Amino acid sequence: MAMILDAFMSKVSTLLADFVHEEVIMLLGVKDELQTLRHRMRSIQCLLEDAERKKFNESSSTKHWLSKLKDVMYDADDIIDLCRIKGTQLLADQNLQSRTSSVRGYFSFAFSYCTSVPLRHEIGNKIKDINERLEQIFEDRKHYKLAKSTISKTPQFTLPNSRKTSSLVDSYVVGREVEDAANSLVDRLVGEKVDEKCSLFAVTGMGGIGKTTLAKKIFNHPKIQTYLNKKVWVCVSETYVETELLKEVIRGVNGNYGDANTIAELELILRDSVASVPSLFLVLDDVWRGNVWDELLRVPLQQSNVNVKVLVTTRYENVAKEMKAAGIHHVNRLSEESSWDMLRRRLFSKQEEELANDLKELGLKIVNKCEGLPLAIKVIAGVLVTKECTRKEWQTFLKNYAWSSSELSDEQIRGALRLSFEDLPSHLKQCLLYFSLYPEDAKLDLQEFAPLWVAEGFVTEQQDSLMEDLAKQWFNELLNRNLLLPADDTGVVCQMHDLIRYLAIFYSKEETYFGNSNVRNSTRSVKLRRLSVANQEAAVEILDSVADQGALRTLHASFSDLLLDDERLRRLSHLRVLDISNTQIQVLPDSIGNLLHLRYLNLNDTNITTIPESIGQLTNLQFLNISTCKNLGQLPSRITLLHNLRRLDIDKTPVSFIPKGMEKLQQLNYLSGFVVANDDSSSSKLEELNSLKQIRTLKIGNLNRPQSETIVLKELPKLSTLTLEFSVDRTIPFEEQELAVEELFDKIKPPQSLENFTILGFFGRRFPNWMVSSSFEIYVPNLTKLIFRDIKSCTQLPSLGQLPELKELDIKGATKMKKIGPEFFGSDVNSTRIAFPKLERLRISKFPKLEEWSFGTEVEQNTSPRLKLLPCLQKLKIDDCLLLTQLPEGLKYSPIKFLEILYASSLKSVDNLPAEIEELTLLQCYNLEKICCPPTLKTLSLTYCGPLTYVEKLDSLQKLSFTDLNMDSLPEWLLKLLRQRGLQNDSNDDFHLNLTWCSTEVFEGCLKGGIYWDLIQHIPYVSVYDGSHYVRYSKQPYVYETNL
Repeated sequence: MAMILDAFMSKVSTLLADFVHEEVIMLLGVKDELQTLRHRMRSIQCLLEDAERKKFNESSSTKHWLSKLKDVMYDADDIIDLCRIKGTQLLADQNLQSRTSSVRGYFSFAFSYCTSVPLRHEIGNKIKDINERLEQIFEDRKHYKLAKSTISKTPQFTLPNSRKTSSLVDSYVVGREVEDAANSLVDRLVGEKVDEKCSLFAVTGMGGIGKTTLAKKIFNHPKIQTYLNKKVWVCVSETYVETELLKEVIRGVNGNYGDANTIAELELILRDSVASVPSLFLVLDDVWRGNVWDELLRVPLQQSNVNVKVLVTTRYENVAKEMKAAGIHHVNRLSEESSWDMLRRRLFSKQEEELANDLKELGLKIVNKCEGLPLAIKVIAGVLVTKECTRKEWQTFLKNYAWSSSELSDEQIRGALRLSFEDLPSHLKQCLLYFSLYPEDAKLDLQEFAPLWVAEGFVTEQQDSLMEDLAKQWFNELLNRNLLLPADDTGVVCQMHDLIRYLAIFYSKEETYFGNSNVRNSTRSVKLRRLSVANQEAAVEILDSVADQGALRTLHASFSDLLLDDERLRRLSHLRVLDISNTQIQVLPDSIGNLLHLRYLNLNDTNITTIPESIGQLTNLQFLNISTCKNLGQLPSRITLLHNLRRLDIDKTPVSFIPKGMEKLQQLNYLSGFVVANDDSSSSKLEELNSLKQIRTLKIGNLNRPQSETIVLKELPKLSTLTLEFSVDRTIPFEEQELAVEELFDKIKPPQSLENFTILGFFGRRFPNWMVSSSFEIYVPNLTKLIFRDIKSCTQLPSLGQLPELKELDIKGATKMKKIGPEFFGSDVNSTRIAFPKLERLRISKFPKLEEWSFGTEVEQNTSPRLKLLPCLQKLKIDDCLLLTQLPEGLKYSPIKFLEILYASSLKSVDNLPAEIEELTLLQCYNLEKICCPPTLKTLSLTYCGPLTYVEKLDSLQKLSFTDLNMDSLPEWLLKLLRQRGLQNDSNDDFHLNLTWCSTEVFEGCLKGGIYWDLIQHIPYVSVYDGSHYVRYSKQPYVYETNL
């Protein structure tokens, strides 16, 4: 708690340093009191390091001292806010009065001065009271024997040691022990004969021991992919909701539960949904009670009459036995040597073996303190990676007092996990504790937390750095320290291990609560500052039980039944953060304007019809989210008074105009949903956007005709993401409408800082002059991603090949374009000798009239081998180009590895394929006759590709998927391939053949004794499915299963 107080006090002290000299403080007459406040804070801040040490081994009285200090600091934060708000109001009144006549102005000023005296007296008394309380706390230091230390500046970002780039790879979690256990369990799952088609296996072990890691390894195992057609992963957790769990499994097998919302209804739907798949592998991760199987899932899965394998992870072996598991695998602690190996591989590269060996003795002592717990080793690696790899540094680390703390009652979160928290700089501690507001297994989105941490005051402005960017760096640092786990490939969405979450809950329990119906008893003795009632059906009861304390600063109530009224808002006057998104609220009370401290207000996806004008009083508001509010048609005019607003999101909310005065919002860095209203004098015009010099992300809608001759956006120096959405009131626009929108687009010129550009619904016949000129790359030299959607009238693409940084290009909906020619690469290609130098992903989609795509004669005849087109392209997708007859010949010179061609019904041959291609997918190319594959091809997927008669060079193919319900026999090219693969007799052959949705004739031919069985039996892995029946076959180990 103390070190987080350090961050809080540093923030308040920094605010005061500049604030005491501002004119509003002079006007309030409280400069001396505020300077005293800052001096006393810094005197106390020197004691925090000693208090931090003593809280581990002293009685709870030290904690009481820290708790009193935190209460005072929250009050100090509030009074500074109040000084700023009231002082600014007085200053504005004074400036207004000074502009009136001298006589009238004198009396007005005298009256204003007199009426402000009680306010100044009230604020002065509050600051004096805080100073007296701080003085008493400082005097109490003698009783607790707290010693002074130097105040170190709180770092805003901790740079980990550079070793982490190679060592913090997820694969290092999976050692030889996990590999062996995974292989053994997979063999049992797919090979063990049990009496019932539906069988369950369990993985047990203590928290953090690696159960989920092992389950993930099994889930992604190649044999599981082969033998079990459908895979579903469900995290059950301790507080699962039965209906939601059933729905999740139904979704996983592509079922549809419609409006069903009872257990009985959903169980029947689950049974029928599972019955429609050949086989199912279901993982139930983190199960706490056996009734999730016995009382909920077992019966519908058994009655599906489908081969179902279930893998459960649970801490408790009794739960596995209660679920009557056919096999139980207990995950043991890692050995000392395996523990060191895991830590070593995370911290040292192969070139640093000598250094690792030198530190092994100390390393073994460190991992012994982790007690063979992989999670503990992982987070300790996250700590060590921020330190120098020297004997002195590691010896100091071993002596850290947090190792031996017995304050936590749960031995599983003592020691290593505790130390990983204590080692965090204070600014990261408060960020980590914030996650205790979120439920177990919640998806934690970086984009969501950046504005929340800014609004909470965790982040302060640093030179030219955007606070939201700093917050994102902190989120990533927690990820690098292994305190967060990536939930997807991007690292933007993460999860938190339950033991780390318990740690966060433990440290934050005095002021933070993730609410439930027991909140009244749980929080009786604490003063809550942050509360979450998200997803709660008793949100009103929970809130009413704590609101009377009058201390709540944060309220998360998304997806709850909470409805706010004037009385409740009155008791929430200290709120900084209010999230009532996805609730049924229809009326936002006028008293919302009394929440003077509010920084963050989220109303997304609500039923509100109006926002009261009183919102203009929220001059501290920084983030306002009102997107997808379908019943909101107008914004309050006083929204332009929110001069501290950093983010305004009104995307997909049907407002007709934006109130005039948007240029006043100078702090805006994110604006989505700016609507252009052409005929309303009370609305903001496009040129007002030119004043928003801090804007980074901007989306503009309802673009159709110019409002003035002013060039817009070009001088916005920090704009990096831009979306332009054009609209027209006709399916086919008039010619004058096309000319008007072309003139408008000519005047919207992006700045050189632009990185992401999306153009939606442009209906002009030509692109803007600055885009089709030879100097387009000069306008947007930093552009990395470009998206076109529904470019309805253009007949030619602009020249994009000379954009130096472009990595992703996505063009969809060019309804009039008949040809893509060499002009696409740019007129300078002959001098630069390169086009699309960094493009990695390209998608051409919904070109209904596209007949030809050519790279040009020079490329296709290879007359200039030094010409490099698409030298970095990895993925190409061609989708819904019905008239395209062939691929461009120059494609074969590109390094594409993944090619998808969907709905190209005029395509007769697929040749000119890139020499390095590894994966080819063809879907509904109905007239396809020939495929010429390069020898590098490893995966081929063919779905309804008609009269295909010739496929060559499949020698290196590892996986073939073939789908065509209309064929009553396998095509000759496929039979030839099977004969060739059957003759190889290679023990290392891993070829997979998947025949899905085949005809009854083909299915029966693949059965043992069928006309294709002589070929099938020599293929390593085969799966056949006709829509209701399946065959699964493995050559080694031998497996033959069918539900016929």
